[in-house]
Amino acid sequence: MVYEKSALGFKEFTTDKRTLGVRERQVLLLVNGVRKLDDLEKFFKRDHLMDTIKKLESDGYIQRQDGEVSPAAESAPVHSLPFFEADDSAQPICPTKLAAVKTILLEAADDYLGIMGRGIKSKIEACDTDNSLKQCISSWHMAMRESKLGRESASFLMEQIHQTLEGKLLDNNMLPQH
Repeated sequence: MVYEKSALGFKEFTTDKRTLGVRERQVLLLVNGVRKLDDLEKFFKRDHLMDTIKKLESDGYIQRQDGEVSPAAESAPVHSLPFFEADDSAQPICPTKLAAVKTILLEAADDYLGIMGRGIKSKIEACDTDNSLKQCISSWHMAMRESKLGRESASFLMEQIHQTLEGKLLDNNMLPQH
């Protein structure tokens, strides 16, 4: 079974307010929509892992990769960043914002991830939709948190990304006039 972070799960790493314990955050950090539970067992004892996964799912921090959400997670209140909770029917991301976020991601991958960031960089360069950008940000953020050099800068850079997506860091002259 493969799990991915929900909007609430992303919020745990993109804001200064922490709501989870250390072990729960460790598991949440490693949940990336690609790793299977078997892969996560390499890092944690199975019993503890399963208890933590169940808690994260029921509290709404993670969901099954196939989009299935447990009944407990459906009723959990979710307060998140607008970009991460936007549905597919929302208007596409502004090309200027997309380019600015991609620049932040690519420069940080160069600076902090080195040769290990090649795969992430190629995904970032190819992304052109809201969903692919969300996936790139998730993969990039996890790699930054796991990186010795990037760990300290990850929160600051995520804040920059958040502000860029909200239009706060972009010069008003860069945004298209409607």
